[in-house]
Amino acid sequence: MSKASEALREIRPPLEDLNGQKPEYPEWLTKMLATGTESGRVEVDGVDIVWKAWGERGKPGIMLVHGGVAHKQWWDAIAPALLENRRVAAIDLSGMGDSGHREVYRVPQYADEVKAVAEAAGLFEAGKPFQAGHSFGGFVTMMSAMTYGDELAGAIILDSPVRPQKEQRSSSPPRRGGKVYEDMETPIARFRLLPPQPCDQLAVIDHIARNSLKAVDGGYSWKFDVNLWAKMEFQRRDPEVLRDTTKCPLAFFRGANSSLVTEEIWAFMKETFQADTPMVSIPDAGHHLILDEPLAVAAALETLMQSGWSQR
Repeated sequence: MSKASEALREIRPPLEDLNGQKPEYPEWLTKMLATGTESGRVEVDGVDIVWKAWGERGKPGIMLVHGGVAHKQWWDAIAPALLENRRVAAIDLSGMGDSGHREVYRVPQYADEVKAVAEAAGLFEAGKPFQAGHSFGGFVTMMSAMTYGDELAGAIILDSPVRPQKEQRSSSPPRRGGKVYEDMETPIARFRLLPPQPCDQLAVIDHIARNSLKAVDGGYSWKFDVNLWAKMEFQRRDPEVLRDTTKCPLAFFRGANSSLVTEEIWAFMKETFQADTPMVSIPDAGHHLILDEPLAVAAALETLMQSGWSQR
């Protein structure tokens, strides 16, 4: 194991010192969380897929796709900041959040889930919507861009590393979850980001952690399918194939301090994609940039969507 990997493993759970008690929520976040939402579900290949939406139907849409073993509430500190000009929706991918589980998980099927939610939430009512995905959700968004990108205004990938084919990893993240806790405080105190990183937005993390748990017999457990990665069929695409087969404009964001989209990988991505592909680094943010700097990410997303980039 490299020294960098060892250092990441030594990062403590961000909420550990609070012992499961709520931190003080800042006024801006409290206001965000008080924003009204619409919720729904749609069946995709026999499984219920749950979603939530903000803003008025009929406005230009943007679809938000969370990362691995995450859920739609990861966007709660970002989506309300986009409502002046947007109808916004977020999905719980199957096997995660409040959506149903499958025997096998496939990225093309995840793209089908995202499109079904975008349709159900009314994101196509004002024309082609945008789609943005973080981490694993970025790979789902790339698949969306390749399969039905001609129906999207643009696809925005947030800290999803696009590596040379020979360097792509085939191993899955470790099995997580499955334990039943007698109370909510214990798992909240143990909640970790994956990959681990420091994050000063403790109230945002606390909100996410509390919405990651479900009541079960004997206490509480994490919502995601504990066998998610073992049941995942995931084939990474050759970067040049991705570049040449996408049917809509692409843009890439990264956290400037990301442990996944490193400077070396970022340089490779810049070389691989067209010179006019927007490549945005969010300062003072790690891989979990949507938690580290949610307002900066929201501002960057809206600025990009208004820039005319998607019409080039």
